[in-house]
Amino acid sequence: MTLYDVLGVSQDASETEIRRQYQELARQYHPDKSAVEGAKEKFLKVTEAWHVLGDTQKRREYDDQLKREKLYQEFPVSEELFLEDLERDREEGVYLHTCRCGGHYTLAAQDARNSTEKEVVVACDNCSLSILVLLNCDENT
Repeated sequence: MTLYDVLGVSQDASETEIRRQYQELARQYHPDKSAVEGAKEKFLKVTEAWHVLGDTQKRREYDDQLKREKLYQEFPVSEELFLEDLERDREEGVYLHTCRCGGHYTLAAQDARNSTEKEVVVACDNCSLSILVLLNCDENT
């Protein structure tokens, strides 16, 4: 269950929508005002969700974490590597990394340079494993 689920809002909810939902749930489950069984625990979860989702920076970090967890569920990621950890083949214009099966992970240098994402999943050419390549903002990639 995500913090968005705790508050009952969508992941693209505005800050105002999140605040309103938090206030409503906080009133509903406040331990001093609610006779509902488990109200204190629900109130604490709602408050925790608000502390993360109500803060722009913490929410951005949490969204990045959710995105990473989703990637891990969709692809069997065997390891995380920085772009600098991959071998660069300038002649072919690619970054390479050898998989434990003997196959290769290949990332086009142009794709790494032009990506708007902070990370990219690259599949092995021989098995079902993938690696998560953490991209940097270096202009020299």
